[in-house]
Amino acid sequence: MTLIKIALVGAAIIAVMFVGRDHKWFARSGFVGTCVLATGPQAQSTDTWYSCKQGLLNGFPNLPVDTCTVSSTVGQREIWVCTMPLPSLPGT
Repeated sequence: MTLIKIALVGAAIIAVMFVGRDHKWFARSGFVGTCVLATGPQAQSTDTWYSCKQGLLNGFPNLPVDTCTVSSTVGQREIWVCTMPLPSLPGT
């Protein structure tokens, strides 16, 4: 009987994790880092700028190093400059 209860609790935890991932609960609650599109200076209009927020579990998101570089840190956000737009953003 105890083994069945343990299995049910484990299955419930796994189900909540999958539902939370699909509904982006972890990103909205601040557990994982997120990035949003940002406005950069007009002089470099060909680049795409992103503002990334640090998460409690994984820190700042890592954008692809081959196309993006960290420009600066403002407050509690990292500003990234990418030569090409990213197909998907971390945390979205």
